[in-house]
Amino acid sequence: MNKNKISEAENFYPEVGQMICDAIPGYFLTAWVHVEMIDDVSSYGVFYLKENNRFQFLYSGLDDIENKFRELRNRFKDADHEAWSGATFILNRDGKFSVDFTYDDVSDFGQASERRDVWIKKYLGENPSIDWE
Repeated sequence: MNKNKISEAENFYPEVGQMICDAIPGYFLTAWVHVEMIDDVSSYGVFYLKENNRFQFLYSGLDDIENKFRELRNRFKDADHEAWSGATFILNRDGKFSVDFTYDDVSDFGQASERRDVWIKKYLGENPSIDWE
């Protein structure tokens, strides 16, 4: 594994954080980007927590964020690191962030909604109030 290339890839995180801030209209407390990606197919969305303790889902206008995650994944592959298939980027309003990667088989995109439900329970809670529009 090429540690210098991994370090270069990790420099993307602040850029991703800024892109998330730019994509969210108005104030948010915390934002989560959920990405599933294989070589030629991806699925992604942004959830963010509003002041009223409801989550908002964003699914359009996120092409730049998707492209940044594809570039990040390619950087990991170029560094001889196993290519991740899922990523969760968590950003707090104060700029603190964390990233979780998964290496599960996501090639069956017919199961994407079931995987998203599991992801929602893990990251947003058992029965979160989500505005899907």
